[in-house]
Amino acid sequence: MAKGESELGEATPGRGRKATPADRATPSRSRRQRISPAGKKTAGHGWIGSAEQLYLVLQEAGDAITVVDMSGELRYANKAAAIAMGFEDSAEAVRLPREELMARFELLDAEGRPLPEEALPGRRAQREGSAPETLVRFRIRETGDERWSLVRPTLVRGADGKPQFVISAFHDVTALKATERRLTLLADAGSILGRSVDYQESLNELARMVVPDLADWCVVDVVEQESGVRRVAVAHEDPSLVALAEEVQLRWPSNIEEGATGEVLKTGEPLLVPIITEEQLTAAARDAEHEKRLRALGLGSVVILPLVARERVLGLLTLVRSDQSRAFSEDELPLFAELAARAGTAVDNSRLLHEATEAVRLRDDFLAIASHDMRTPLAAILGYVQLALRRARKTEKSGGEKLVEYLTAAENMAGRLTDLVADLMDVSLLRSGRPVALEPVELEIGQVAERVIEEHSKLAGTHHFVLDRVESVVVDADLRRLERVLDNLLSNAVKFSPGRGEIRVTVDRHGRMARIRTSDEGLGIPKADLPELFTRFRRASNVAGVRGIGLGLAGSREIVRQMGGDIEVSSQEGKGSTFTVTLPTSGQ
Repeated sequence: MAKGESELGEATPGRGRKATPADRATPSRSRRQRISPAGKKTAGHGWIGSAEQLYLVLQEAGDAITVVDMSGELRYANKAAAIAMGFEDSAEAVRLPREELMARFELLDAEGRPLPEEALPGRRAQREGSAPETLVRFRIRETGDERWSLVRPTLVRGADGKPQFVISAFHDVTALKATERRLTLLADAGSILGRSVDYQESLNELARMVVPDLADWCVVDVVEQESGVRRVAVAHEDPSLVALAEEVQLRWPSNIEEGATGEVLKTGEPLLVPIITEEQLTAAARDAEHEKRLRALGLGSVVILPLVARERVLGLLTLVRSDQSRAFSEDELPLFAELAARAGTAVDNSRLLHEATEAVRLRDDFLAIASHDMRTPLAAILGYVQLALRRARKTEKSGGEKLVEYLTAAENMAGRLTDLVADLMDVSLLRSGRPVALEPVELEIGQVAERVIEEHSKLAGTHHFVLDRVESVVVDADLRRLERVLDNLLSNAVKFSPGRGEIRVTVDRHGRMARIRTSDEGLGIPKADLPELFTRFRRASNVAGVRGIGLGLAGSREIVRQMGGDIEVSSQEGKGSTFTVTLPTSGQ
């Protein structure tokens, strides 16, 4: 019989006293005598096997089971316990003295902090009489193998009530914790990769996160369209080794597009090298000094994964472990592949965003340039039309009435086109983040509103315009742009008020602010559309049949805000809208 069995037998009670929990764990000799040879049921005792049979049951139990005496010495360990502790059989574990046995392990709590031996559940049960089930994490120092177990201790007392030993059952949850760790790692990686639009910054942070939990080294390379493959991240716990890696790359530069990395770039398939042999290191070295530096880096096991998005290889994620006892395995590839896939998606999204932003910038630059360049020929056209109009008026009495009419219409249209180009240029400037160059002067806004209304009255004969000038209000504002803002508001009032209707403009003062309100009796704006009404290229949902692109209100509000004011709207669908422009009064 093995030592573990005999020790456990010695710890059991004899005949003629009350059974303890130990009796239920290990039968005494007296109870063995009452067991039938065939192991059949006997009256009052249920089925009971021999001590050898019970020993076999304990040995083959799925959970690890240990018995420790009150001095802390291990007296029994079943097969599962021996395997968990890194022994081939339980007798080997039981033979070791307590100090030597415990020195084989690094004890940790659930957070990875060092755990004193006295904090183990079994030790607490010895001191306090009981202890709750506790999650314990330990690492075998020799192999680096790490285990997680839920430990449930039970203190066993003798007939005299004195503690005799502690039975501990260990339920291994290593696989469960590994799954939890993978999910947490992927969640953290997703958070890092989605945090910044700069993929280089994100990949650097990802590399630092991976080390040392998944690997001792993490290297990320990205394929650039113009410059080829570029290294964007190198991470290791030891900064001196990172500096050494940079020195090695500088003195003996390697072409990432060749060799193993080049093969992964071409095929898009991961490459696993569980063990980097001495021969492989020697073959990779350019000279003796290079080989010495490579060995100093600690290259024991490597896996190279492609960063793929939309079926294109965008880069490489290289993981390296120095300790070959922790060599990468095929089982780990799905986790690494998912990590690389998320990194590839982040790189692709960042590039797409950059390309879209650049396209918008180029568009805005083009609009600004085109608007500026169109002003010169428009000014020339307008000048020639005005010159022709003056001459036509001199000959109006001799049959030039129609010519005057046509030239007047052409002048009006050229003027409106000039205003439209100016609007377009302002919007382009505002979209590119550049302020509009304002030319503020002192204005009586009632007079400005009157001129704009007069112009619209000529063009919109079906609408009735009313100006309420409550008082004279003076502001400091850009005349040309204020006129365009009012022109835009009145144009919208006409456009969205089909048929005959009244359009009222009110000028007054509200505290230190001047107010210009334009009210119509038109379509009105749906309540759901009001919050987005001043957003570029957004229009109310009930104006699908009316021409427009949704730039006027957005540009008008930004212009007014640059002049220190604002534009607000109140509306009810089917009953019209009121737009209110506020500007600081002169001297404010």
